[in-house]
Amino acid sequence: MAAAEKAAVPDEAAEQAAKKMAGEIYGGRFALAKTAVDKTALAAEMIEAALKVQDGSPGQFVLLRIARDVALGAGDAPTALQAVQELVQRFDVPAGTLAAETLLGAARNASVTAQRRAVAEAAAGVIARLAEADEYELAIRVCEAARDAARTAREFKLATEVAGQLPELRQMHQESQAYRAALAVMDDNPTEPAANLAAGRYLCFVKGNWNRGVAMLALGSDEPLKTVALMELRGAASADEQAAIGDAWWDVAEARHGDERDTLRLRAGFWYRQAEPTVAGGLVGLKIKQRLEAIAKLGREIPAAPPPPATPRTPPLAIAPFDEKTAKQHQAAWAKHLKVPVLWANSIGMRFALIPPGEFDMGSTDEEVARLLEEAKSQKAPGWYIERLPSEAPKQRVRITRPYYAGIFEVTQAEYERVMGTNPSHFQGNPIRPVERVSWDDAVGFCRRLSEAPEEKAARAVYRLLTEAEWEYACRAGTTTRFSFGDDAELLGQHAWWAMNSRGSTQPVGQLRPNAFGLFDMRGNVWEWCSDWRGAYTRGKVVDDPPGPTAGSDRVYRGGCWDAPAGSCRSAFREGRQPSGRGSYLGFRLAFSSVDAASR
Repeated sequence: MAAAEKAAVPDEAAEQAAKKMAGEIYGGRFALAKTAVDKTALAAEMIEAALKVQDGSPGQFVLLRIARDVALGAGDAPTALQAVQELVQRFDVPAGTLAAETLLGAARNASVTAQRRAVAEAAAGVIARLAEADEYELAIRVCEAARDAARTAREFKLATEVAGQLPELRQMHQESQAYRAALAVMDDNPTEPAANLAAGRYLCFVKGNWNRGVAMLALGSDEPLKTVALMELRGAASADEQAAIGDAWWDVAEARHGDERDTLRLRAGFWYRQAEPTVAGGLVGLKIKQRLEAIAKLGREIPAAPPPPATPRTPPLAIAPFDEKTAKQHQAAWAKHLKVPVLWANSIGMRFALIPPGEFDMGSTDEEVARLLEEAKSQKAPGWYIERLPSEAPKQRVRITRPYYAGIFEVTQAEYERVMGTNPSHFQGNPIRPVERVSWDDAVGFCRRLSEAPEEKAARAVYRLLTEAEWEYACRAGTTTRFSFGDDAELLGQHAWWAMNSRGSTQPVGQLRPNAFGLFDMRGNVWEWCSDWRGAYTRGKVVDDPPGPTAGSDRVYRGGCWDAPAGSCRSAFREGRQPSGRGSYLGFRLAFSSVDAASR
């Protein structure tokens, strides 16, 4: 259901009638659900039933609210939050507040260690959304409850990690109050310099909203910030002017300290990144390259241009966790909104699926990595696998802001040979096996050459590799488990060609089960190159469309391969090597973001 089509909360009469009907259906079940296990099972059953009734109906609303309350009674945070997520997608309810109240209720009712740990682990996403909405008081309460739950569960490392957010939340709360006070002053005197500086600093430095904040800095009382803000507002008509604005922000940063200096350098990077493709090769390009490398060491993402504002007809983001039915609903909603098909084929028959924009948790928590390390060592996993596990942490919340098409299959030998005129693969003999022994440079070259084909140029289809974030989002397809089908590695053979079932070679694409987005072989068969340099994840706020580091020595590849252990086929596992590297285990999958091609 699109954002504009979200149903209103039922009026009291409709809600009471729906409650009466639900009582007639489930009344006996409520009485029998004595234990937490029984309540969780009942709540899950009611969520499933709610998704089968008419979207936006009073009955659906009531079933989801009751399911949430039943799960809360069991102290089951994940199931209760699942009910909330379904409510938020379909009804005009306060998303952040409802999720916070749910988590606080689960914290009060959690009675066993696993439940308390689940409360603490679920808090990060809720806190991030509350902070993004300036609901800092509620975010602090959730953070404190999650910390206490982790301590009671004796998950002391997790408790410390959660508690570590409190100082920043309290500081942001104070700054938010100062911002509101500044806005009150500006209501009477819109050009008051001190108030404009306070409001502009909050919007730019805390919220990352430079589009609004720069204009206030330009009216503020800090002369260096005012000068460069005015320069930015005048805009840039060339790469040289973009580089000059970047230099101006960089120069201001050099006179500042701590987080403020880093934030101003990131703003410089915003302009440098726009100028870089044009000025590369000269001295200006060399300076920009060096400065972007210095910015990359901050471990924070350079702010990107914000996505276009949502219109009343824009469908909602696909916010994980969600199931296969919901995944397909999101794909259909975005296809309808964009007036494109969910499935599309290009001029040489390569097939693609539309991946809707969404939000998910990327990577693994420190605790998950610790458990994986213990398992790997006890199972005598390969050293390279053990070595890579720590790079999955910390888990970070990622938002994919724009839809894109991803190849349904890995690029095959037939497709590669048709475009490039050669087949470098070791395992030949069947043209629909995935191509392998391709370097990252080879894969990028394939994208470039296919994009230059007359039919593709006419359709304005520009092909590329998936970013690492896009890859993991597409692979997970709404799931939060180790694999997109759950946590049980015994089922891996139904979804992936790996060391235990591949018979020592790659296999033709598309033979096993696809994930919820309709993508085959996202795990196993061949590792898939991504566009990113391999680097460390960052802790903190939700990250929009992370492009990865600006430089590095290894490019990322994902998904496991035909001779890899089960653990490397997990959604979060990361590998990488130099862009020139090749092997019979290395292939790739295509993506493109243009909807023009699909609508031809």
